[in-house]
Amino acid sequence: MVDAVIYVRPENYSASAARCLDYCAARRYNVVGLVPGDWDAAMRMLREGTASVVVVSAAEHVEHRPGVEIAPKPSSRRRAGARAAGNAARSRWSGGTTETTAEPAAARHYRY
Repeated sequence: MVDAVIYVRPENYSASAARCLDYCAARRYNVVGLVPGDWDAAMRMLREGTASVVVVSAAEHVEHRPGVEIAPKPSSRRRAGARAAGNAARSRWSGGTTETTAEPAAARHYRY
C-alpha cells in the first residue's frame, strides 16, 4: 500500500483537504499525515521514507517534483450529462400520454 502525506495551504484548508482525502481514498492510499502550510515538512516526510507520495490540491501550491501528485478538481461534466440523459428519457416516455384520470392505474385491474 502506498503511504501518502497530504499538503494543504491554510487559506483553503477544508476544501483542499477534502479533495485530497477523496483522491487518496479512490487510489487506496494510506494517509500518514496532513501537513497544513509547511511544505518543507511534507518534503522531509517524502525524503525520509515516511510517505511515498505527497498529495496536493492544486499545481500552483507547490513546485512539481517526483513523488508529488495533484488531486484533480471534481468534474461537472458527468452531472450535466446525467441531467441531459434524464431529460431525454422523460421527454421520450411522457410525450404521447395525454390521458389523465383520477383513478390509479392499479385500480383498473380490479374492475368487475
